Amino acid sequence: MVNVAIVLALGALVLFGGWAVSAGVATRSLAPVNAVFLSYVASLAIVGGYVLFTREPIVGTRMEITFALLSGVFLAVGTISFYAGLTHGNMAIVSAIAALYFVIPAVVGVLYFDAALSPTNVVGLLLAVIAVVLVSS
Repeated sequence: MVNVAIVLALGALVLFGGWAVSAGVATRSLAPVNAVFLSYVASLAIVGGYVLFTREPIVGTRMEITFALLSGVFLAVGTISFYAGLTHGNMAIVSAIAALYFVIPAVVGVLYFDAALSPTNVVGLLLAVIAVVLVSS
């Protein structure tokens, strides 16, 4: 049986890869903030259409909604930073470094949410960092 989470994660991997390549091409002539703006217009159209189609009400605590909005702020500023990096550097290097974002929730999870990291997890994180250093050199 195919694990739905893994299939969706693989879809995200392919789509995020397409996003990074498209962003690299877009920032050849567009200012980063304009490229991000246009990308968010397209994103909002897709997500807005999906929300309207599913008719899913927004239900949650004030804290959950605040954190959802905060995640949007992080995403927007991070995206502008990513696009700006693409205008000044190599797409492969900028994308590889930005792809290490997963290290942040791993560390925050351990420090603030009592998540446990096994020795295998630590080695995996270190190997990912080493891989990015090798790609960037």
